[in-house]
Order: sequence, then C-alpha cells, then structure tokens
Amino acid sequence: MDYATVWFYFSAFLLGMYLAFDGFDLGIGTLFAFIKEQKDRDVLLNTIAPVWDGNEVWFITWGAGLFAMWPALYATLFSTFYLAVWLLAFLFIFRAVGFEFRNRNKALWDKLFALVSALIPLFLGVIVGNLVMGIPIDAKGFHGSLLTLFRPYPLIIGLFVLFAVTWHGANWGAYKTTGKLQEKMRRYSVAFWILTVVFLLLTVIGMKIWAPLRFERLMTPLGLGLTLVILVAALVDLYLVKKGIDRLAFYISWLAFPLVVGLIYYTMYPYWVISTTDPKFKLSIHALAASPLTLQAVLGVSVLLAVIIMAYTLYIYKMFGGKVTEAEGYY
Repeated sequence: MDYATVWFYFSAFLLGMYLAFDGFDLGIGTLFAFIKEQKDRDVLLNTIAPVWDGNEVWFITWGAGLFAMWPALYATLFSTFYLAVWLLAFLFIFRAVGFEFRNRNKALWDKLFALVSALIPLFLGVIVGNLVMGIPIDAKGFHGSLLTLFRPYPLIIGLFVLFAVTWHGANWGAYKTTGKLQEKMRRYSVAFWILTVVFLLLTVIGMKIWAPLRFERLMTPLGLGLTLVILVAALVDLYLVKKGIDRLAFYISWLAFPLVVGLIYYTMYPYWVISTTDPKFKLSIHALAASPLTLQAVLGVSVLLAVIIMAYTLYIYKMFGGKVTEAEGYY
C-alpha cells in the first residue's frame, strides 16, 4: 500500500473521530430545539461543557492533513466550496460565542445554539455529498454557484449526518443524565435512530442513481460487509436504548461514525474528485498528493499526534465521567 493511500484512510480516521467525538456535542445542541424546559437545557449543556472545544481538535487535524498532504485538493475544494467553507467556519465561531454569551439571554441564545448546531453537520454532510456525487468541474474550473452544491443527493447526505449526530447526542444525553430527562433522551434516540436509518438507506439508493462509480465500490465484498456491520450495529444500539443500557448504546453510536466515514472513503477511492460534466475528468488521490517524501515524513508525526490527542481526550472524559445533575453547572 502506497503512502497516498495510507494517508487517504488516515484522513478517514480523523474525520470519523471528529464526528464520533464532536457529533454528540452537535446533537445535544440540535436537541435544544425540542427541549422546552430551561433547566433541562442547562443540564444537557453541562454534559458537554468540559469537552466540546477539545473535540473540535479532530476537525482541525483533519483539515490540516488535507492541506499538507493534498495541497492541490485543498486549492480545488476552496475554489469550489469557497462560500460553503466560509459559512461553515462562521458557524463554528458562532457556536463558540453561543457558549460564552448564553447567560445573557438563555432563551435567545439557546435557539441560536440549536440552529447553528444543526447547520454545521448539515453543511459538512453536503460538502461530503458533493465529493461523493461529483461536482461540475473540468480543467477550466468549477462551473456553478453555492446553490449548485445543494443538489438533492448532497442534501440527502447532509440530512443523514444531521440526524445521525442528533441520534448520537440523544444517546449521550441518556448516558449522562437521570430521571425524566434521561427518559426523554431515550425517546429522542429512538426517533432520530429511525430517521438516521431511513436516510442511510436513501444515501445508498441515491448513490446508485447519482454516483454509479462510487456505487460500484459499495457493491464489492468489503463495501457490502461494512454496510452490514453498520446496520447490525444500528439494530443493536436500538435494542440497548430500549433496554436502558445507555452507556453501551452511546459507545456503539460512537463507533458507527468511523465505520460510516470509512465506508464513504472506501467508495470514493481512488478519486477525490469526479466531474459531473466531463466523465473523463477525475482527480485521484495520487495525482493530487504531495511528494512521497513529504507523505512519508509527516505520517509518523501525525500518527503520534493523533495518539496524544486520543490519550488526552480519553483522560478528560474519565475526569468528567459520571452523571450530570441539575445542581452542577459550567454555563
């Protein structure tokens, strides 16, 4: 296996870790739109208060990896997704502001926090969906606008990511809370589990319609095997939620994200970018990659960095383990 391929799947690992760790933060924020009681929103926010900013380190590491290992891809993506990337960056900034300014007007900032928390996974899913489906691009550049990115299939993937992180967030809420709020979180987990599975199936069906090149990879033994593992994990998670085994249910929904991201990356290999206007125009991971020496030299450092981030993250989670009650608070 060459270094470009190793880096490609290492990038999948980093993005999977981001969604696994920060996904439930975003899910908790999205659930604010459905939680009427202020004290319940306070408890839920305090479940993520010690960890939310550290979880975003995975996203920064993923983005830095794309820039360092595929500078040509970075340039292509920024020219294509320029406004979408800036909107995503604004949403991340506004989300952080929401944490700090919430106490000034909780009713207003909680609504804004819910909106921003929902838009981040939606936008991220739409960007990934465009890479899966392909974009109207050729040797002369991108032929489209911001609205071009919001085609039906990328929107399906965007909604899938949104519902998945909300399901994950409900599992986290059930794991970290008690009493009536915990029961409420279990009900939301089931509801968003259903939406997640429906949109996962729509993603697969849509791939056959709109991304046949990717679908061919999905239909290989490894692609089908990963799909089956994800579906079985989802069914086990639903069973655990209904039985009230919240900790294990959260661990399984956590594991689902690197599995799903790994599957999506597998279907995309070896082309980062395919064109919807010129079938011959494809940008492979090898054509866009940095020099072999750069790929090799940075890989060891990056893996070590990922290990350090993981160790520190797990330490923080252990330090702030246990249930969160109404009496405890950060924001």
